[in-house]
Amino acid sequence: MYILMISRGVPSAKDPQWGCFEQDQAEALQRNGHKVVVVSVDSRFRWHLRKIGITHRQKNGINYYNSFWLPGKVVFRLCGMKIGLLLRKMQLDRMYKRIVRKYGKPDVIYGQFFFNTYLGVFLKNKYQIPLVGIEHAARFNHDKLDSYTWTLASYAYNYADAVIAVSETLKDRLQYHFKRKAYVVHNLVSSTFENINMKTVDYQNFQFVATGSLIYRKGFDLLIDAFAASGLAAKNIKIVIIGDGEERNNLQNQISSLQLDNNIVLVGKKTKPEIVEILCESHAFILPSRGENFSVAVLEALSIGLPVIATLCGGIRECINEKNGILVPVDDSRALCDALKKMYYNYSQYETDYIVTDYQTRFSSSAIAKQLTDIFESVISK
Repeated sequence: MYILMISRGVPSAKDPQWGCFEQDQAEALQRNGHKVVVVSVDSRFRWHLRKIGITHRQKNGINYYNSFWLPGKVVFRLCGMKIGLLLRKMQLDRMYKRIVRKYGKPDVIYGQFFFNTYLGVFLKNKYQIPLVGIEHAARFNHDKLDSYTWTLASYAYNYADAVIAVSETLKDRLQYHFKRKAYVVHNLVSSTFENINMKTVDYQNFQFVATGSLIYRKGFDLLIDAFAASGLAAKNIKIVIIGDGEERNNLQNQISSLQLDNNIVLVGKKTKPEIVEILCESHAFILPSRGENFSVAVLEALSIGLPVIATLCGGIRECINEKNGILVPVDDSRALCDALKKMYYNYSQYETDYIVTDYQTRFSSSAIAKQLTDIFESVISK
């Protein structure tokens, strides 16, 4: 099968998270025997320079095409949303024609996020190609959507041949907003995190780890307060927080004000191999988020065999149970504090082999690629 994926972009040293979900899926689908070409229209506002026009790169045997003309916010403000969206379609069409000349016509278009599925409808209608859209965005958890999201998503999910949500919770939200039934296919993790030989970590140097953008929604302020109240700092327990963002200075000030500089470390952005290394040196993973749909970071921890403490948001309950972790209410510092202590004092009850085997059965890249393939085949055969 030949799949044309419409992505946000390709991960880079400057933006390691931009397009990471898409890249992981593209590589998993390729390993499953499919030809995958990835295309993206970059309309972000960024201070660093980007080449204007179409760029091409190949990574791990997959061809990536990207088009950049002008930042979308600038075009939308000067010319309006209608013109801005038209320019995106024009960029996509130029890349599509180049791709078809080189690789032929794809069997299916696969849009990542509502704004790319919206663009996919343009290609579907113009070139008569089936379209599948997958949604990850947490914004659909709100009862009221902004006009941009509503305009693009309602159009995209009305015309897509199949819609996928990354959690049961998100599936329900898409049904609520658009009256559209969706399949559920969970996120997958990079193969970098699979089949890792775990190190034996010393219980006397117990370390928690957390990853994510340092923004309010991720709840790291809550985690810092919960750890301060737990008394675990006196036992020389550490928390390593991987990621960067607008709240970094506030979080560092919070850590210092609570005299936890020797216990909680903000290490900034890391590459996937670096994240694997830190996970392998840790004992348990924490997700203190105020809102998620289905956390890839949790899956990365489970794939390596780490038990998880996570807040009850989005699809988290679909992957965490009493054998692989602890669930706590959102925005409940007391409950998170208790969970940290429970994890530390009962760490030996969690079996690494069980956690890894359970992950491989339900969430491995090969299992997710097979589910996606079945959906693609169903729309192609209609």
